[in-house]
Amino acid sequence: MADDKLLVLAFYVVVDVSISMEHNGGLIGANTILPTVADAIEASPTLGDVVRFGAMDFSDDARVVLRLGDIRDVRTLPQFTVRGGTSYEAAFTLLRQEIDRDVAQLRSDNYRVYRPAVFFITDGEPTDAPDALNSAFEHLTSPSFAARPNLIPFGVGGATKALLDPWVYPKEADSKKSMRSYVAKDGVRPEDAVRQIAEVLVSSVIASAGSVNSAGSTGGFVPPADDDLEDWL
Repeated sequence: MADDKLLVLAFYVVVDVSISMEHNGGLIGANTILPTVADAIEASPTLGDVVRFGAMDFSDDARVVLRLGDIRDVRTLPQFTVRGGTSYEAAFTLLRQEIDRDVAQLRSDNYRVYRPAVFFITDGEPTDAPDALNSAFEHLTSPSFAARPNLIPFGVGGATKALLDPWVYPKEADSKKSMRSYVAKDGVRPEDAVRQIAEVLVSSVIASAGSVNSAGSTGGFVPPADDDLEDWL
């Protein structure tokens, strides 16, 4: 029966690996994310039992960096490495494919899966044609897609709220539990800002796992607390 299935939370981090992210130091910060998450989960068996974690990157295309799974099983954590441009379309398209695949696999392994959470990190404007980009985002967040993710964009460098707000999901009009975007304040180095994202991600993972353990199927993803993001707008 469904009630006998274990509950799991799926988290993805999606990182812009464009040339500008290397120049501004953002990729140095990005490469602290997986070790920070791995250390937190390794230190808490409860987290490891509930959380499944995956990573992707994007430039002119998008790639799976770490397949969604139990990060405790990963012997050598991968690195984010610079490639090219900034295609949000490629990121959203791959996210849709991977979430569909991963959720189906988890269900076949007898898990019940909450809607995933995606931390999306970028430093600038997408290079995509607007129609193609909008179509990819709508496909990812369509109400007909039961596993549509909670999507939280984080902007460093040249990214602005106006740039990122269209890619938040769900928005206030779509849900009682809406997400929001975050942009690093002026003067905060991209490297330092992305390091902070790693810590905020861990806090969200811990809070979300606590929600699952205390509330069961009525629990779920707990977004970042604004109090933990003092250097962000």
